[in-house]
Amino acid sequence: MQTPIHDFLREYADADHERCHTPGHKGRANPFDLTEVNAEAIDVITQSERNAARLFAAGRTFFSCSGATLGIFAMLAPFAGKRVAAFRDNHRSFIDAAIALDVEVVWCYKLIQLKKAESAAVFVTNIDYYGNVADVSKIVQFVNCPVLVDNAHGAYLVFTQSPDPIHPMKLGAAMCTDSAHKTLPVLTGGAYVHIAADYMNDYGKTVADAMALFGTTSPSYLILESLDLCNVHIAQESEQARKTFPLITHLKERLRKRGYIVSYCEDILRVVVECTFYGYSGHDFAEELFKRGIVCEMQDAECVILMFSTITEQSAVERVYEAFCDIEPKEQFWVSELELSKPRRVLSMREAYFADKKTLPLSESAGEVCAGVHVTVPPCVPLIMPGEIIESDVMTALVRAGLREIDVVIPPCR
Repeated sequence: MQTPIHDFLREYADADHERCHTPGHKGRANPFDLTEVNAEAIDVITQSERNAARLFAAGRTFFSCSGATLGIFAMLAPFAGKRVAAFRDNHRSFIDAAIALDVEVVWCYKLIQLKKAESAAVFVTNIDYYGNVADVSKIVQFVNCPVLVDNAHGAYLVFTQSPDPIHPMKLGAAMCTDSAHKTLPVLTGGAYVHIAADYMNDYGKTVADAMALFGTTSPSYLILESLDLCNVHIAQESEQARKTFPLITHLKERLRKRGYIVSYCEDILRVVVECTFYGYSGHDFAEELFKRGIVCEMQDAECVILMFSTITEQSAVERVYEAFCDIEPKEQFWVSELELSKPRRVLSMREAYFADKKTLPLSESAGEVCAGVHVTVPPCVPLIMPGEIIESDVMTALVRAGLREIDVVIPPCR
């Protein structure tokens, strides 16, 4: 597997040019940190993207230096001003893109609703923060429109084979975005946007234009190089990458034997532990792990979530296991589940977001219309969307999630 971006950067650095161009550190911070210095730099990016497309069974692959967020904006661009059906478990970047592109989102709660929505496309989150994996193949076969997939947490699925979850591009997705940096050895911000060969004529140019419209004009060549080198990891180190899967599976089994409640989520590289059964909130348990040198991906009132990657080694897994073993159990407790009522929408998300607004304490917001995208970070999934009426149950859920204020629409008469 060739590495055109890496080779170009090394050749440029070795040439010892006088850098009368940006960036201002002139190569002293990192000799590989460049901007577009000539046409050749653009050509090598295209070559590397073509290599990635072959590895992911895509008709075309674009590199993103702005994560899967840019990928989602680009995937939705062909559907600007149109109707897109989606479940409510989507990352805020989908909400942001829908607002910016004036996409009418039809929120669905069951599979049959995706089909009845009569939408131009269906948008699906493939792996959520709790490791739930969507049945992309079933959705593709069930609906009568293109399926767009946010596979931010599933770039590693390029290595998997059935019966494990496999990559959406092998399941019939029209387009898919992967955050390579989440589970592959890529710098933060590195991501892919894939288009299936059958959809290139329909969406290829629009997606390419959207990548330029919403992306930075100064992409990081360090990020691009890491995506370039990751092609080698995928093409030539697949056997080594797959060895991480049984390591994490075995870790889950060992933790269960120690008395931990570990979710049977389908995400191979994710460990979700319900801590209340061990006597801790997720936040308190994450603090205990931190004291022992382990930093979690996420924690909430009940769980801690740990993410691994295709280069995780046995020593790292052992360190995690030893930290769990070192924490003493306490008295169990339970966190009551909140049942949220079906939201009432009175404005479109775009109308509400760009309306005159004010910020209120959550305690004073009952009955108001939400005007912002309010999330916890992570998992960045809104509990209420712009344009929806703030009900008391949503207020309780938002407070529990740690939010204290919310943006609301100022009605014209006030």
